[in-house]
Amino acid sequence: MNRPALLVIALLAAIALPFGLTDFWTFIAIEVLVFALYAVSFNLLLGYGGMLSFGHAAFFGVGGYTVAILAKHGGLPLTIAFIAAPFVAAITAALIGFFSVRRIGIYFAMLTFAFQMLLYTVALKATGLTGGDDGITGLKAAGALAKPIYYYWFALIVVVAALAIVHRIVHSPFGMTLQALRGNARRVDFVGINVRAHQFATFVLAGTIAGLAGALFAISSGNVFPSWLNWTASATPIVMAVLGGFRTFIGPVVGAAVYVMLEVVISGHTEYWPLIMGVIIVVLVLVMPEGIMGMTKKVRDGKR
Repeated sequence: MNRPALLVIALLAAIALPFGLTDFWTFIAIEVLVFALYAVSFNLLLGYGGMLSFGHAAFFGVGGYTVAILAKHGGLPLTIAFIAAPFVAAITAALIGFFSVRRIGIYFAMLTFAFQMLLYTVALKATGLTGGDDGITGLKAAGALAKPIYYYWFALIVVVAALAIVHRIVHSPFGMTLQALRGNARRVDFVGINVRAHQFATFVLAGTIAGLAGALFAISSGNVFPSWLNWTASATPIVMAVLGGFRTFIGPVVGAAVYVMLEVVISGHTEYWPLIMGVIIVVLVLVMPEGIMGMTKKVRDGKR
């Protein structure tokens, strides 16, 4: 079966999915969509640009807080607040990226980490605006979107549209150049391509998409907390991308689905779920160093 047919079948299955789910599992399906988009946004940096960021959760958190602050303090409708979130995340990414992409390797990673912790401190201490440690609660979509099944379809439309745009970008000349930078930035620089400009544009794009994911999740969960901006939150998209296979476009989507489902199932049976999750992920990474999709490709190629 060719790829377009598989995509159509997968999309139809995704549309029909909530008909067989309870409200709880519909919320979990929404979470899978959100984190799939979040992981893909991170993979723009790592898988395509070769840039390992330790602060990607900054943009996810900014997207969530933008929705919450504009809706709760600004009195704006959630629709307007939602539309504004990726733009605010883009501006934040541009400011952070202006300084961060001037460095490479571990220095780039540590700069992104430092900026995220600055934002985390603001979220924690600016209690009048962010609610401090209590966060901002009580977000609720109005009308049909208040029902989980309709919000799931809304999230599905947003995520599919965003993934389609990212897919088009990474398979464009810009995306090919970006992958060349990942392989050998010095050679690309020698042929006259502006390396920093490509990395900066990628950083802003990744931050924008992460902000969109954060906005979706804020409305779905109804809450935003400072922990969304903490350093531990940035480990989530890294694990998802590596677990699914960061050398492929669809890998982070698969990794996000597996990660969320493992967390939900295991946490429902034991309070020691982080330990069990850690062991399972370590085993999966050791057995499949190229991720789930990398292993799938090897198996498929071996049968030919």
